[in-house]
Amino acid sequence: MSRREDRTQRRVVITRHNRPPANGRFARRPGPERRGNGGGDGSKGPGPNGAARPTGWRAKLPEPLRRPLAWHAPVAGRAVAGAGKAAATAGRTVAGRLRKLTRWLPQTAAGRILVALAAVAVFTGATWATTRSALLDVDHIEVSGGTVITPDQAMAGAGLRRGEPMLSVDTARAARRLEGLPWVATAVVERAFPNTVRIHLAERTAAAVAARPAGGWVLLDRGGRVLAERPDRPANLPEIIGAGATPAPAADLTAAVPALQVVAALPDAVRRQVTDATLDGDSVTLHTGSREIRFGPPTQLAAKVAALSVLLERVGSRSVVAIDVRVPQAPVVVPTAPTAATSIPAPGRGATAPPSPGKPRD
Repeated sequence: MSRREDRTQRRVVITRHNRPPANGRFARRPGPERRGNGGGDGSKGPGPNGAARPTGWRAKLPEPLRRPLAWHAPVAGRAVAGAGKAAATAGRTVAGRLRKLTRWLPQTAAGRILVALAAVAVFTGATWATTRSALLDVDHIEVSGGTVITPDQAMAGAGLRRGEPMLSVDTARAARRLEGLPWVATAVVERAFPNTVRIHLAERTAAAVAARPAGGWVLLDRGGRVLAERPDRPANLPEIIGAGATPAPAADLTAAVPALQVVAALPDAVRRQVTDATLDGDSVTLHTGSREIRFGPPTQLAAKVAALSVLLERVGSRSVVAIDVRVPQAPVVVPTAPTAATSIPAPGRGATAPPSPGKPRD
């Protein structure tokens, strides 16, 4: 900047220069490099950012102090300063780091495809090796809910073995195989990573027995499934008579289902007294010692069971030949004397039906 006085108008004029003055108090002595390139800012040749490269005493200064000052070149100084900040922050951004990391990758399309295929192959191989290693194999098999089925039987029935890869365990297939066992009603198989398989079982319950033609007995659940074979008859289970030949365990004795439905509908106290259930087509007749309970087809079971409970309370320990609840609205008690059949009103009815000798109508 220079200051001179304009005496004609009595004012001072201040002129701003973009470069240091070539002479005067603040002038700089030109060096040899300056004479060679004709510059006036003490620089020689362009720098890395397009700016003049400093020489002389400016070359000994730190990099931040070498940039042009605002009073040297206001526009150029700000441009150089902005470029320096951008270069400093470019390396700290995510894009800048990615560019540094991917600098060694091939720049052609074929090279990039080959690198991608190699990466996929390496990842696939590492995944396969990890899943088939000892880190992810079956070490523990936990069985819950089984009282008749032992853990070894459950493991063999599910087709599981210790040491196989966890990813090779087919839980749905294992559950289907377990449900094929005679005693298993439902089964759930779960994988608990890293090395445990859990099996949850719901077992069937024996509801009756049936005699085998070749000797021995089979256990039946309430759905007619054959659970097991026994050489002797289990206690406290009624016998199903008239259902035909018994199949092998895990098969169904469909003909015994009507009698099993009637037995399952009885109260516990009455069920323990039933010795056998005889089938005549779909008509069911129960025997409790010397008494005969005629149920007929397994329809209206709730009403028939309610009528039977009332009749048993009224009869008590008296000797009767049969109790007929085939028509639950008009149950009949047949006493020991066959000529004095008595009709007892159904629960909630006040009328008494006239005596009807002989076998009542269905």
